[in-house]
Amino acid sequence: MTALVEMKDLKKTYKMGETYVKALDGINLTIKKDEFVSIVGPSGSGKSTLMNMIGCLDALDEGTYFLEGTDVSELSSSKLALIRSKKIGFIFQGFNLLSKLTALENVEMPLIYQNYSHKNRKKKAIEALEKVGLGDRLHHKPTELSGGQQQRVAIARALVADPPIILADEPTGNLDSKSGKEIMDMLVDLHKQGNTIILITHDTYIANTARRKIVLKDGKITEDVEVS
Repeated sequence: MTALVEMKDLKKTYKMGETYVKALDGINLTIKKDEFVSIVGPSGSGKSTLMNMIGCLDALDEGTYFLEGTDVSELSSSKLALIRSKKIGFIFQGFNLLSKLTALENVEMPLIYQNYSHKNRKKKAIEALEKVGLGDRLHHKPTELSGGQQQRVAIARALVADPPIILADEPTGNLDSKSGKEIMDMLVDLHKQGNTIILITHDTYIANTARRKIVLKDGKITEDVEVS
């Protein structure tokens, strides 16, 4: 399988008052195409920082990071933004939908930045919403949808540009148990359809839904195992 993420001796330190905290302390990580990987750890373990690194949302201090063969360590902010829009589909705990836009318009947003025509944007957005079971909710705004439906819109938005990586940050964190299970079942199905998924969570039970589990503690990988 092709390596999508390659990190070597990656380090990140934050200054908090007079104290320096090593959020990531020598991360070596390879994630290949078609994998379903969970990154799990308690608060302060470094998983959110690692997610930001994978998603090109933050800069590393030391080490190297290749995303689909491209060294992103030295890229400008504009080039990083372009990579994010093309290579990573984000799913956030808080959905991050624009409240004044319909489900269809929210899902179209990533394609606007990639200069798709209006006709093609609409076509792809409808297909993505139908894929997550919301073909009958195209013109509903977020306030007219349940939490589970809002997260489905977010998943459709993540899928619409066909990125090589789906990066899900605590995707069930704001949902009840029933809706949470439906979202995890959907991620499992998306993986079976060929999507590479990286799931960030503090919940070991949810982490075990993935095919591979990476455990972080104090900025280090302490466990990297296949999940049966």
